[in-house]
Formats: sequence, C-alpha cells, structure tokens
Amino acid sequence: MKPRRVRDSQKSREDILNAAEIEFAEKGIYGTRIDAIAARANINKRMIYEYFGNKEELYKAVLATVYGRLTQKEVSLLEENISCIDAIQKIIQLYFEFLKNNPTYVNLILWENLNKGKYIRDIDFSGIKDPAFELLRKTIERGKREGVFREEIDSEQIIISILTYTFAYFSNRYTLSKILSRKLDDEESIRKRIESVTEMFLSYLCKQPVKVES
Repeated sequence: MKPRRVRDSQKSREDILNAAEIEFAEKGIYGTRIDAIAARANINKRMIYEYFGNKEELYKAVLATVYGRLTQKEVSLLEENISCIDAIQKIIQLYFEFLKNNPTYVNLILWENLNKGKYIRDIDFSGIKDPAFELLRKTIERGKREGVFREEIDSEQIIISILTYTFAYFSNRYTLSKILSRKLDDEESIRKRIESVTEMFLSYLCKQPVKVES
C-alpha cells in the first residue's frame, strides 16, 4: 500500500501545480483563489495547504517549475556535441519555440515583473537556472578560444540580450500586432523573426560572415 500512496501523492502534487500554473498565469497571485485551483485540479483544497503550506509558497513552486521546464531543454541542447555557431542558432530557436508553446510561462514572468520580483527573489535558482547559463557562457567562451567569436564579446551581455530579444517578442505580441497591423504569432511570422534574430546575433558575434540556415 505504501508505494500506491507515494504515487497518489506525486500525482496530486502534479495536478495542483498544473492547475495553479494556469490560474496564476491568468490572474496573477493576487487575483487567484485557492478554491479555483482546487476546483481545476479536482482536489480538496486542504491538500493544497498540506503540500505547499499557503498560496505564496505554491506560487513560488510554480515559478520554480516553469523555469525548470525550460532549463531541462536548454541543458539538453547545450550539452550536445555541436559547434558554437550551431549552439547559438539552436538556443535562439529553442527560446522562440518554448515561448510559443508555453504561454503560461510568458504570463507568469510578466506578472512577477509587475510584482517587482517580490516572490522570485526567495527562490534558490542555483540548481534551476545556473546549469543552463553556465553552459551558455562556456559555449560563448569556446567560440572565442576557437577564433570564431570576437574576443571582446561580453558573454553576460550576450546572454541577457538573447533572453530579452526572444521574450519581448511574445510579451509584446498583442500590442505590436495592433500597432503594426499584422499577426505576429503565426508560424511564418515566428519563423522569419527567428531567422532575423539569429542573423543579427551571429553577425555581431562572429569574426567572419555566417550564412543562417532557415
């Protein structure tokens, strides 16, 4: 019976996190009610308090979960035996595809920035984001050592720029679509944006011109 209880406990926790991710993404932490999460997860709300303590701790667990979901993909890609140019091209594509397929992630990050990072500062990211960023730093530094990337490149600024260039496309997609009178979230528009951003970064990084493969 004990193994069954463990499995049930894990499933319940996953159901709560999945439901909470949707609710928090739609309404933010202050607009979300525990009752709504319990109803969406089809679970007694007492179980939410048992597993997470309170709404704030559940919210932080959701943030850690969605960041970790991206990190798994980043690490898997950056651990591949590929050239530094291919790594930059693929990581940009990964970010675009992840953000397109995970709208709750985009919304959660927007909400937390509106909260001035009040809750995210309490999360230990040493095991969540550090592995991916360290691999990306090593990729850029490897490109410098191999003579492919310019030596004066600031790795930290490149990482920040890649993150902001990709995220901003999705965080501003609705207002930009209205202002520019065109759809930005269709496959063709996203493909063109991936190509444009990739070409821009590789043109800046590389000593020699590089042809971006579509």
